[in-house]
Amino acid sequence: MCLLQALRKEKSRDAARSRRGKENFEFYELAKLLPLPGAITSQLDKASIIRLTISYLKMRDFANQGDPPWNLRMEGPPPNTSVKGTS
Repeated sequence: MCLLQALRKEKSRDAARSRRGKENFEFYELAKLLPLPGAITSQLDKASIIRLTISYLKMRDFANQGDPPWNLRMEGPPPNTSVKGTS
């Protein structure tokens, strides 16, 4: 019976390791979709990936609610409206 329990524990550990590996893969794939440089996203932990993803989605939703919507990616950058001194 001891051998059977040891095999079950090993199988359970292997299954958990596999789940963690799949989960980590999905988190880092999600991180790559964020509008951040790869040098930053590759250093994020799971909690940071979730926080940044939620913040990004909220900001994207907020930007689309404007009148007119702030679709800077589609429309290009805003015009340069900096004030220059007259000479």
